[in-house]
Amino acid sequence: MQDFEIFKKFISHRFAVIRNAHNISARKLSIEMGQSTEYINQIENGRKMPSMEGLFNFCDYFKITIGEFFDSTQIYPVQYKEIIENLNKLDNEELAHISKNIEYIARDKK
Repeated sequence: MQDFEIFKKFISHRFAVIRNAHNISARKLSIEMGQSTEYINQIENGRKMPSMEGLFNFCDYFKITIGEFFDSTQIYPVQYKEIIENLNKLDNEELAHISKNIEYIARDKK
């Protein structure tokens, strides 16, 4: 039962992080997904778990894969996806510059 509670908290947190990354209210997202106005709030507050279909619809809405949703190493999967798409457009030298900038920014966060 403890594993289920951990899983439930993870789902709730991921819904909130991904939704907030898009600056959309829980109410608006619920409506746009064809659910009751409280649907997303109930998930984010741990009162309800999404069905498999609901989880897939959530991921489709934000154009992320189920894998990206569950990848706990990606704190902000939406932003990571955008960054990776842009990185794929760069050549090796440009990537080296980006890497140095990231190292510089992250130096104090260790």
